[in-house]
This record gives sequence, C-alpha cells and structure tokens, in this order.
Amino acid sequence: MKRLAVAIIHGMSTEDQHFSVELKHRIIEEYVAGGEGRLEDDLMFKEIYWADAIKDELSEFYKSINYKNDLAYEGTRKMFIDYLGSGLAYHKGSRLYSKVQNRVADSLREFAGHRRVNEEKTPLIVLAHSFGSIIMQDYIREMRNTTPKTSNFESMQNLVGYVTFGSPLAIYVRHHEELHQPVKVAGDALPEDFAERARWLNFYDKDDIVAYPLKGINESYNKAVAGDYEINVGNPATSWNPACHNGYWEDKDFIKPVAKFMADVLKPHEIWD
Repeated sequence: MKRLAVAIIHGMSTEDQHFSVELKHRIIEEYVAGGEGRLEDDLMFKEIYWADAIKDELSEFYKSINYKNDLAYEGTRKMFIDYLGSGLAYHKGSRLYSKVQNRVADSLREFAGHRRVNEEKTPLIVLAHSFGSIIMQDYIREMRNTTPKTSNFESMQNLVGYVTFGSPLAIYVRHHEELHQPVKVAGDALPEDFAERARWLNFYDKDDIVAYPLKGINESYNKAVAGDYEINVGNPATSWNPACHNGYWEDKDFIKPVAKFMADVLKPHEIWD
C-alpha cells in the first residue's frame, strides 16, 4: 500500500512539544479532499522536537543578565536571545550541535520503528521551519557522508522531499563553509520513479525577516532547489509584519502546496509494495 512518512522539525527554541498538531490535521484534510481514493492513512507524521535542549540554558542566561528585573520589551528581548543565542551556540563541534543532532537521530529511529514504516523502502519528506532547516541540512549531510550503520530511512537514503519554510539558510551559508554546497534531496535508495519526483521546495513570506529565497545563493543551490515560493502567511495582526514568521503552521497558502506535493509524490507508480 502507498504510504509516505513526514518528519517535521521546528525552528528556534520557542516551540512546545506537539507544535505541529494543527499543521498535520490541515495537511491531511487538504490531501484527502484533493483527490478520489486518498486516505488519511496514506500519510504518517513524526515531530522532531529539540527546543528543550537549549531552552533551560537560555532561560537561565536571561535571568542572569536581567538580574534587576527592570528591562522593557521582555518578549522581544527573549525572542532576540533565542535567535542569537541558538545561532551562536549551535555549530559543528559544540555541545549543542551534538545534543540536537542526537535528538534528530533518536526521533528518526523511533519513526523508523513505526509499525507502518518499512525502514528500507518507505519514502520520507522532511518539513523544516526556520533554524530547523539548518539542523536538517547538517543531519542529511552527515548521514550521507558517513558509512551507513542505520536503515535507509534513518540515513536519509529514502528522502524524497525537503520542504523549508521561514528559513534563514541563505544567511548561514555565508558563515558556515559546510553549508556552501546544498544537500541532494533524492536518496540513493529511492526507486527511479520516486527519485524523479524528489523536490526541495522553499517557502517564504516577504515580510518575514528571518526567511529568504535560496536559489540565488549560488549555482549549486539554484540547481538543488526546485522553487522559491513567496506566500503570505499569518493572521490580520501579523501577516504584514515580521511577526508572520510563526504564521506558516496554520496558513492555507503554505498547507495547500505542501499537501499537493505529497499527493504528487504518491501518484500511482509502476509497482507498489
């Protein structure tokens, strides 16, 4: 039976567990409604949650620098510290890098053990928000550049789709040499008909100051990314300003094309397992 695995990773450490529940429900609704014969069971979801790896550390740091408890714009300050602190603390060789990469590996190992996942054959799509796109690019590269000691699923050899949204990757490429070359999306274990459908889709809102298009980074990214899609996300209070950064999760302008992409991947193939 046709099935597609979908792993979802959040961005900077402001998310709570179960951060993607609404996104999952809306994608399923859009997918099922989009064509005859589509079933909810066609799609399997798994969250990759890493916020707790740094949340306590940043919280203690903020308390120490705001020891007088008199600073204004506390929410904005904490958001700034989240972005700056995570970005500076996360780099190859750092304690945080290891903690986060291990969290990704553990989550995908759990997903591979799902009763409806064939760890050698089930195709995988990764949805990566904000800083999660940096984390997943690192993970995919590391797994592809080492001798596999895990299943095709865990080692990204079944990867058929990479969807980045609200991604700051264009900024990080400039300062991280390992990001200069993009990852190849189509995993080597994919059958040819799946590999032909493999895509990297990047979504951004022009008002989201964290997010940037990717195809203009260099020629390698131009070839690797199938499309940069400018969309409008958020509610009436956020859709016109930088607060829209967290608006992708429940916005139809993002959900509809993602559900369509999943449907395109699952169109009838020559052979179904």
